[in-house]
Amino acid sequence: MRKIVIIGGGIAGLAAAYRLQEEIGNGASLQCVVLEAMDQFGGKIATERFDGFIVERGPDSFISQKPAAIELCKKLGLGDRLVGTNREQTKTYVYTGKKLVTMPDGLSLMIPTKFLPFAFSPLFSWPGKARMALDLIIPKKRGNGDESLASFIRRRMGEEALRKMAEPMLAGIYASDPETMSINSTFPMFVQTEKKYRSLILGMLARKRQMLTQKPDKNHQPFSLFMTLKNGLGEMVDAVIEKSPDVCFRANTKVREVTKHESAWRVVLEDGETIDADAVIFATPAKLSADFLQPFAPKVAELLSQIKYVSTATATLAYRKEGFAHPLNGFGFVVPRTEGRKILACTWTSSKFPHRTPEGYVMLRCFVGGALNEDLAEQDEEAIATMVKKELADLMGIHQEPEICKVFHNKKANVQYRVGHAGLIDSVQKELNAFPGLFLTGSAYTGIGIPDCIQNGTRTAESAIKLFAEESQIED
Repeated sequence: MRKIVIIGGGIAGLAAAYRLQEEIGNGASLQCVVLEAMDQFGGKIATERFDGFIVERGPDSFISQKPAAIELCKKLGLGDRLVGTNREQTKTYVYTGKKLVTMPDGLSLMIPTKFLPFAFSPLFSWPGKARMALDLIIPKKRGNGDESLASFIRRRMGEEALRKMAEPMLAGIYASDPETMSINSTFPMFVQTEKKYRSLILGMLARKRQMLTQKPDKNHQPFSLFMTLKNGLGEMVDAVIEKSPDVCFRANTKVREVTKHESAWRVVLEDGETIDADAVIFATPAKLSADFLQPFAPKVAELLSQIKYVSTATATLAYRKEGFAHPLNGFGFVVPRTEGRKILACTWTSSKFPHRTPEGYVMLRCFVGGALNEDLAEQDEEAIATMVKKELADLMGIHQEPEICKVFHNKKANVQYRVGHAGLIDSVQKELNAFPGLFLTGSAYTGIGIPDCIQNGTRTAESAIKLFAEESQIED
């Protein structure tokens, strides 16, 4: 019987464990142990539920255009628990010029696809609009070299599009500096669109036409762009553990070291216990994986240590609806760096997703820190709460004291995909080939979103399964 140890119980590690559970359920002779240093599984996915409130410590949703998360939910029996965004409140705003300005209708991942809403939008100046329109005639880039998000958007759409849209909307997802952020690794769809259609606008229009020609499935309600679960994303974590009865999940279990032991691997726990395994999957942050690998794979460790992480924080505030100063008529707003504010964005949670609060309350969620303001996210909870409340008073006119204010730190937890990231990961994989049975998975490699991590974890488990099959053939 082959044994696999997964170190790290975030969503990538859990997805790998569930894929192995499927294989065990189909009769494979496998054992799997998941070791998690913290007292709960899920990594950054963690849902707090109290007094009718549903508060996410980490991500609050996942993108539906990448199917891995929805597919996993369905396999886990959570298909009827999936919840989309509110279809009656779809506006998003940009804070600019000391006011909230509506994003023009027809923006597809910040690319305009409707002429009139864009032409009459007060968000951009007329010179800015004219520069964005030049995307229709600018030639496509030659070669396949990586470039920064800032370089790509400047080249295609101009400086104003970068500062008012791309930077707050796209770089905010990664909490990154757009001047160093890899376009190939973060938004490859833009690169592919430029290659195929030359113009981003023409490419997005073609995509819209293609979607309109597809026959709608009468038995299927189309998903919104962002999806969550009725009781929060923690449902997914709980379901993986519940639906994986043959996997041993061990929380509060710290690993001291991993060593090569004869033809297999030995995992040594902090209390001295040893676990021998045929394969080890590191589902830990790159820096922690590098520390484990340094003694026997120094080149891999050196490459992994080049992957940078930054700190962010969120503040979730709930207010009584009665007398609340703002209508919350949309999903929230983003804040361009040029405005000089101390929050990156604010999600109007109770408008975006239903049933996040009890009757008579509203909920907001503010984001702080990232590559350009990391120090703000590393303050203590009280300082962040005070800062966020002042920002909301200035930006939204909210002077009411919240009934609940919860601050969550994500210190050095947000991975940065800098220019050349894909090449770096290719180098890691080539070096790792010298260590059969050793695997890496998680947000540091091929995508930071929940669907990316699920897909990466699943594929990593399948690589281990394939290795065992090949070794069995050689033995036979």
